[in-house]
Amino acid sequence: MTFEDSHAIFHIGAPKCGSSALQAAWSAEPDRPSRTGLRVRYIGAVRVGGKLMPLRGRAVRRAAALSLYGYVSMPDPGREVAVKSFGDFVFREIARARRRGYIPFFSNEGWIRRPDFFTRLLSDLGHPPVTVLAFLRPPLTWMNAAFWQWGVWSRPRFDDWLSSRRVPFSFGGDLAAWARIPNVGLQVAPAKQDVVTFADALLGTPGNAIGPCHSTGSAAQFGFLLRNRRFRPDSHRAEIEFVLQRHMVEGPTLRRAWAIAPHHVETLQRLAQSHRRELERVLPAVQAEEIFDDPLWTAPYPYHPEIERGPAPLDDLGELRAFAGWLLSKPLSEGAELGALDAFIAERLDVLLRADRSLRWRTALLGAPRDQTPRPRSFTLRGEPGSSS
Repeated sequence: MTFEDSHAIFHIGAPKCGSSALQAAWSAEPDRPSRTGLRVRYIGAVRVGGKLMPLRGRAVRRAAALSLYGYVSMPDPGREVAVKSFGDFVFREIARARRRGYIPFFSNEGWIRRPDFFTRLLSDLGHPPVTVLAFLRPPLTWMNAAFWQWGVWSRPRFDDWLSSRRVPFSFGGDLAAWARIPNVGLQVAPAKQDVVTFADALLGTPGNAIGPCHSTGSAAQFGFLLRNRRFRPDSHRAEIEFVLQRHMVEGPTLRRAWAIAPHHVETLQRLAQSHRRELERVLPAVQAEEIFDDPLWTAPYPYHPEIERGPAPLDDLGELRAFAGWLLSKPLSEGAELGALDAFIAERLDVLLRADRSLRWRTALLGAPRDQTPRPRSFTLRGEPGSSS
C-alpha cells in the first residue's frame, strides 16, 4: 500500500515526541497538495451539544490562533469524547473526503495507546487502507520529559513515580498491536529528527518547519511553577509553558529540568530492551534501524555526565535570578531571595498572559501575514536535548 492509496492519515503520537510541533504546523497550513496532486486536509474537531463538529480550512487556522496551545487536534475517544460520537465523526469525515477527492489527516498524540479501539473502528469501516504515523524516543529521555509533563505534579519524587503503576511507556506493545490491524500502513520514525519535515517528506506535501513547541523547560521554570501552582495547577494544565515559549527570545543558559539519577538507569535500560524486542518483531528493518540508531536504546553513555550530575535543583537562586531577569528584561540584584524572585516572576506572568490573550484574539479576528507567523524560540538549556511534545 502506498500513501496515495490511503483513505485517511492518523498521526497517533507518541506524546512528548514532537506532536505539538506537527499539530501547530498543520493547523497553520491545513490544506496542502501531495506529490501526486491529491489534497491532504488536516481535520480538527470541537464538541457541540454532545457531538463532534469538524474544523476544516480557515476554521482550523482560526481555532489554532485562539488556542493557548497554538494548535488544534482531535479528541481522545473514551476519555475526552464518547466512543460512538468519535466513531461516527471519523466515518463521516472519511466518506466526505472520498466524495470530494482529498485525504483527511487526523492527529492525537494519545492514540498510540488506543490500538484496540481503532481495531474495532477500522473493522466497522471495512478496513480501509490508512497511513498511521508515529514517532518514538528512547525510554530514558522520554521518561525524563514525561515526568516534568505529568508525574511531578502529583508525585514530586521521580523514584515514586517510576515505581508507581502510572509510568506510561507502553509504546512497543502498543505499536505491535497497531501493526496487526489489517490495511494499516504503519510508519514509525525517531523523534530526534524534525518531525514536521519528516511528515511532509513522507506525504509529499509542502510545508515549513516551525521548531519545538513544547520542549522540556528549565529547572528554574519548573521550580517556580511547582511553588506557584495557580499558573500550572496539575498535570493537564500546561498552557503557561506554551505561552512562555511563544514569547521567549534567546536568553541565558539555564539547566534543563532533569530527574534521572544513576540508580534509575538499570530500570530504564530494562524497559528499553523490552520494548526494542517488541518493535523489532513488527517493524520493517529500515524503520527499526533508524529508530535504534540512537545508542540510548542500548546504553546510557551519551548522557552519562548529566546522569552522574543527578537531578537538577529546582531552587537554585542563580538560575532563578537569570530566569526572572529575562522575564523582566533587566538584571536583578544578587541579594534577591527566593520569595522576592517568585513575586517578580508571578507579576510578570500575569501581564504576559493578558498580552498573549489579546494577541491571540487579534490574530484570530484579523489574521497574520503568513511570513510573520511567530516562531517559538527558547532558552539555551544545558543537558538533555529533549524533543517537543
